[in-house]
Amino acid sequence: MMRVATILVVAFFVLIDSRIAWSWSGDGHRTVGAIADLILEKYPKVRERVATILGGNSLAEVSVWADCAKGFRYCHRPLSDEEKAFASQNRAHHAFHYTDVPIQQSAYHAGTAGTAENDIVAVSAHAINVLREKVPNHGPAILNERDALWLLTHLVGDIHQPLHVGAVYFDKGCAAVVDPNVAGARLPSFGIDTTIASTKGGNELKISSSRNLHAYWDGGTVTGAMRLVGVRDKSIEGFAKVIVGAPPQGWRPTGDPDTWPTQWATESLLVARSALTQVEIGPGTPAEAGKCSWPVTLQRDYANWSNRQTLTQLGKAGFRLAELLRVVFMGDDQPTGSISPRPR
Repeated sequence: MMRVATILVVAFFVLIDSRIAWSWSGDGHRTVGAIADLILEKYPKVRERVATILGGNSLAEVSVWADCAKGFRYCHRPLSDEEKAFASQNRAHHAFHYTDVPIQQSAYHAGTAGTAENDIVAVSAHAINVLREKVPNHGPAILNERDALWLLTHLVGDIHQPLHVGAVYFDKGCAAVVDPNVAGARLPSFGIDTTIASTKGGNELKISSSRNLHAYWDGGTVTGAMRLVGVRDKSIEGFAKVIVGAPPQGWRPTGDPDTWPTQWATESLLVARSALTQVEIGPGTPAEAGKCSWPVTLQRDYANWSNRQTLTQLGKAGFRLAELLRVVFMGDDQPTGSISPRPR
């Protein structure tokens, strides 16, 4: 009789010895933007510069435009002329929203398995430098100042969604967890999607026939985080005010701003490892060479844990976005991390 095994990714270090995505839901992205909008009320010069660049739109309003540029089904409206132009100039813009670093890794390193020259870290750093007028209008993305601002507003949110950074990979048989940096070291693209199967940031980890783990983190945990702090009417403004009044610990960035995306990706990778090792992954079902899907079961208390992580990650994203814009548009006349929450 064929043995039916359940693979616990908690044991992936042992197994190595025998890898359509949404980002945070619209509510998640608008929350990040709204947090930054609230904080920047203390910095009129920055707030006015942002408003001028965005034509009077708030960060909360533009926070979803990068998803809207992907097509009608993301925002349920036709693309604006601006979004069409962005998509036309950046044909690979879907790739801007994520990187897929194996969870066995301890940090994001460009050029390793799952990273790309136009992934979320590279494009975020590029957008920062466009806003700082440090680079010409070419590179991993074609951006003018306005594009760079609304794209960055979105990507700062995405990079704090752990499954936009970390991923689990399996061998060709979809059975054993592997690190492509090791198992695919001598292969083109580290063997990903040929001899190594990717879970696509959790998109191929199926909670049910209609829901995957990535989607669970995008939307379900945002609603759960709201409920944790008593916001039950899904008010973005109310949720943002609660977070601004109780900033997450450890949000303050260090170093030059163009290094911040790497720091944030590394931090999110560690959360992704926990997110992917606290689920049970069942036997994979091969679809075609290098591609599979896997059933997943959430362990007890996973919902509460993931909701709390999301609350922290949204808060960090909002505070960090505000600090990034403060440094970009005001310079370092105040120490990095000097932002403080508005009084309640």
